[in-house]
Amino acid sequence: MAAHIDRMRSSIEDFLVRYPCVDEVVGKASDATKVSKVNLIMGVVAFTAVWLAIGYGSPFLCDIIGFVFPAYLSFKAVESPDTRDDTQWLTYWIVYSYFGILEFFSDYLLFWIPFYSLLKCCFLLWMVNYNGASLIYTRFIRPFLTEKQGQIDRVVDQVEDVADKLDDYVSYKDD
Repeated sequence: MAAHIDRMRSSIEDFLVRYPCVDEVVGKASDATKVSKVNLIMGVVAFTAVWLAIGYGSPFLCDIIGFVFPAYLSFKAVESPDTRDDTQWLTYWIVYSYFGILEFFSDYLLFWIPFYSLLKCCFLLWMVNYNGASLIYTRFIRPFLTEKQGQIDRVVDQVEDVADKLDDYVSYKDD
């Protein structure tokens, strides 16, 4: 058990090194509370996990965690000169979008899964921190889209044609 906690502490310290903006905020909270940064983060993670498991509004909290932090990191990636992180975040948002669509259509089933918000949040954090989005994209989404690309392009062209005709019709009506 002690080895597991030491690995967790090391992982938190590595996380703070990777994300200095988070380290700065946690450092201020640590100074104000006189609790070490690692213990503070472990407490927040434990509280959040309990809230996600049984708390009111847990789906909303999960969506905030899965959206706000990745959105900020996407912003940082776009602003950086390195393009590799751009690809990482585009991949995350593609997988996030597909997951959202699947979740929308299976909501009535997912509602019955105990601790679903906690599981979903763990999944989203896995996609962010362990490059899980790249794994899902490479194994599932990319092969599917590559196979169906021609059909999808034809449908997109047809939708563009209909939209152009609708725009022409509306513009003609306004004149």
